[in-house]
Amino acid sequence: MKNIIYPTDFSENSEQAFDYALELARIFDAKVTLFNSYQLPYSKSNLLVSMTERMQADSKEGLENLEQKALKHEDYKNLQFDLESRSGGFVSLIPKVAKDREGNLIVMGTKGASGLKEMFIGSNTLEVIQTSHCPVLAIPENALPATKRKFDKIAMATDLKKIKNPEQLSPLIEIAKACRASVEFVNIIRPDDPISDDERAKQVLFLEKLCGDIKTSIHFATNSDIIDGLSDYINHKKPDLFVMLSRKHSLFERLFTKSITSKLSFRAEVPLLVMDE
Repeated sequence: MKNIIYPTDFSENSEQAFDYALELARIFDAKVTLFNSYQLPYSKSNLLVSMTERMQADSKEGLENLEQKALKHEDYKNLQFDLESRSGGFVSLIPKVAKDREGNLIVMGTKGASGLKEMFIGSNTLEVIQTSHCPVLAIPENALPATKRKFDKIAMATDLKKIKNPEQLSPLIEIAKACRASVEFVNIIRPDDPISDDERAKQVLFLEKLCGDIKTSIHFATNSDIIDGLSDYINHKKPDLFVMLSRKHSLFERLFTKSITSKLSFRAEVPLLVMDE
């Protein structure tokens, strides 16, 4: 992991994610790309041109302040930073920045809608998950501070279907090895599940082999609703990091994945890593 992308709107919630980006950069000795955008409606007015220049200057100044804040911290004083300020839509630019900068991981905050009993993933973060080919680490508003959150136990949801590109699991494996964490694969079995026991066993062996020396285990649970089954697991087992693959091969799967990620994130205080398959 060489380059971590940290998009920020300079809000309080995004600061929580900043700490995670810095801590992972320290662990992997990776560069951090700080990204912010600014945008005004198109106009030929000289006043709006002046406002755009002011917003551009404020954006760059905000990123410079973040860099200086990090470098003053003893643990992060040797980190390298790139500052990226662009004109345009914040959410739509994030995947482009990740691609241009050859990012290996996007770390961003998510905030639940106030007044609701369930916490839902922020619409910005969900859109980035759906449109980016770069893995996204979403940090909930009420997550533990990064320095107190040790990724000792990682859980990954799996339908135990064949993974077409094992390389997509690289972020999970890299983090698990660097943090010396165990990985538990979680499979929710529905009554009408078409996968046979033999197929499950083969895929479990494949995942274990893929993880190499990482300590692994498998957790099976029966539930007619996958979302409820995974939520029960998170609430009871309380992993330090929860991981999912985002399948995008069909409209149904996109909607299905969107439903799961939006409802799981975040009833708990657990960071969510979503990898594109």
